Amino acid sequence: MFTKNGYVLGTMTKDEEIKVEAQYHWIRWLWFYFMFATLGVVALVSFSLAFTAWLDKQPDMTVALLLMGVVAGVYPFLLYLSLHLTEMICTNRRVVYKTGIISIKTEEIKVERIESIQVKQTFWGRVFGYGNILFSGTGSAKAEFVDVKDPLQVKARIEEAVDESNRERERDINGGDNRTTFSATPKEREEA
Repeated sequence: MFTKNGYVLGTMTKDEEIKVEAQYHWIRWLWFYFMFATLGVVALVSFSLAFTAWLDKQPDMTVALLLMGVVAGVYPFLLYLSLHLTEMICTNRRVVYKTGIISIKTEEIKVERIESIQVKQTFWGRVFGYGNILFSGTGSAKAEFVDVKDPLQVKARIEEAVDESNRERERDINGGDNRTTFSATPKEREEA
């Protein structure tokens, strides 16, 4: 349930393999580290004040401070799981963006239906080397990888994987013949 790439690995078909795995940029983790530091201090202070209130025989204050400490400690843990368990993967069959811990949200596009791959970078994204990769497919199919490290390099690797997958599928359709129906002459098409 909480394994890395668990969703994609659990839903892969027999001949499917992972080609590209995009990673979050460190800037996406910055919020987690900030929340971990600040809420960690709040949790420690709450627990120490709860112990003092318990010694002073103030049960209501003890319970309130313990609850505050637990909430302050649990939020960074959930934030970490959310970041750690997000999957941004391109296989030889599909592009998958999966997020969530218990309830999950997925965006998937079959590789053969991808029409365009775009990179969006803000000014700060260009400076620090992160951005979003948007996939548009036939119809209304869309997927987006968010705050990806080195988005231009990841985009190039995904395009290579998509092209390779399309060539393999075309070879399978043509029965191993490297000629395509577009480049074959009418006589060659009749012979095939």
